Amino acid sequence: MENFHFIRDEMLVHIPICTHADPRRILVVGGCDNLRNELGKHKGLEEIIHVDADGALEALRHLGAKKFDVAVVADERFAADREFWIELTKLLDEKGLASAPMSHLVSEEEQAKEELKLLGSIYRILMPYRYEKEDLGNGYMLLASRFYHPTADLNLQRADLTDGFRYYNSDIAVAAFQTPTFINRSYLGIIKR
Repeated sequence: MENFHFIRDEMLVHIPICTHADPRRILVVGGCDNLRNELGKHKGLEEIIHVDADGALEALRHLGAKKFDVAVVADERFAADREFWIELTKLLDEKGLASAPMSHLVSEEEQAKEELKLLGSIYRILMPYRYEKEDLGNGYMLLASRFYHPTADLNLQRADLTDGFRYYNSDIAVAAFQTPTFINRSYLGIIKR
């Protein structure tokens, strides 16, 4: 069977890049070389800084006054790490946003709620989204934003006219944020749309 890890990488990168109106400065925490390849598909990115997941908190502190438009957090270990998110948020521009993997909304409900509550105390817009995993189940990520909304502010031209996507497109981007009624009820007041 084909390796479907590229789906995760595309969704982690292109959801925030195609949500921000003018992404130029990108911070990547953890991840693989394929994330760089995905970022390379977008024209106009001026700076991409990659921080290794090991020692990420200290590395973020050493970035000083840099301001980023988008942060792509590719490592699951930071989902409920308040100190990490506070440091990361300091590095985001006032309209900055971040994407990150999170716990499963159904099978790991308590963990997912803890993660969303933590980030909901920091970000104005906080929305989980799903993607197909290699085992053909669903995985979840989150988009945390200070300004942009992932479906209302979706840049259709960037989403559909950028070359090289294998999975991602504007229809997938909008559909990924749709959740069933029982999830909407269970996460009422926690997901911030």
